[in-house]
Amino acid sequence: MRAEVTGRRDSDDDKEADPLELELRGPNSEKKNYIAQEIKELLGEFEGINGSWAKINRGQDELEFTLKTRAIELGLTQQSLAWQVRQSFYGEEAQRIRRGTDEIKVMVRLPQKDRESLHTLSKIKIRTPNGTEVPLSTIAEFKPTKSPTHVERNDRAEVIRIGAAPADEEVDIIGIARELTPQIQEKVNQEEGLSFQFTGYVAEHEESKKRTKIGAIALCFALFTLLAIPFKSVMQPIYVLLAIPFGVIGALLGHMIMGINISYLSIFGMLALAGVVVNDSLVMVDYINRKQAEGLSLREACMKAGPRRFRPILLTSLTTFAGLVPLLMDQSLQAQFLIPMAVSLGYGVLFATAITLYLIPCSLICAEDIGKLIRSSYSYIYPKKNSSS
Repeated sequence: MRAEVTGRRDSDDDKEADPLELELRGPNSEKKNYIAQEIKELLGEFEGINGSWAKINRGQDELEFTLKTRAIELGLTQQSLAWQVRQSFYGEEAQRIRRGTDEIKVMVRLPQKDRESLHTLSKIKIRTPNGTEVPLSTIAEFKPTKSPTHVERNDRAEVIRIGAAPADEEVDIIGIARELTPQIQEKVNQEEGLSFQFTGYVAEHEESKKRTKIGAIALCFALFTLLAIPFKSVMQPIYVLLAIPFGVIGALLGHMIMGINISYLSIFGMLALAGVVVNDSLVMVDYINRKQAEGLSLREACMKAGPRRFRPILLTSLTTFAGLVPLLMDQSLQAQFLIPMAVSLGYGVLFATAITLYLIPCSLICAEDIGKLIRSSYSYIYPKKNSSS
């Protein structure tokens, strides 16, 4: 929850949200304002940043009164003292006089020259509850201080907003935030009770990254479940899903080839890729299972699966990539938004296809050999006892 209380603001730092923005959290103090100014300067000096700002609460000048022991003995309170001082300087309305259609307030207060000096303030008379008058300097101490003009809270914590604008749209805001974090943390550690957190675009990026991780885990679980049911096996869905990491590698290589930075659309393309690359693996595993059902050994079935499934698997992947080529080559502004996703999908399918033709048969054969080795080792360690007739 965010709350903002604003008085008269003596700062021109009224900025809208920039891509790189953070909040300095903690009790308001001069040290906090100083650290906020340091962070602002740190942002402004960073390469790729075009100007920085900070909503520092500099405050208005005011006097803070503290009652002395004598004032308490005379029956004075902080409230009555403040009221009488205000009367002397701001004034008290005595009456209103009508002059034609206008109404004029008559205010009783000290003369102008007596309201311009702290020396005069110490000499003004304060009336006690018993009717006597005493000088202000004998019953109270006062010192200049600052009153907040702008109070901003987030989750009940007082915050100072600090931000910076990138020089252009190509600047890597996330990379800058990651690089600045230890330097900002070092400054924040100078004052106990202070902390900071990035907001705006950086915070949204981190939140989206968490949601993407959860989505990727849910996707893998859903694919595993959908494959385990028809295969009636726990291991075979894993062999099918082995193509996904290689598809991701292909997507990363595609971004390098095309000279495109990885973005969220690239990641979304990789998630879509996970559902596409398993098709080739599924075709391969299903063919091997059918050949084994016909009486062939696993090794023989794998030897036949590669040549027999090579053409349909390759053509399926090539047609998928060919369908994405027009989008990859499009130079229009509208297409730039979708190109990262198309790169992930197209290059990931091509790379995963080349790997799948070798990966799936080899994985199945290796798994069988490992299983045989484990069984033979177990039989050697725990030989079966011959039953006596």
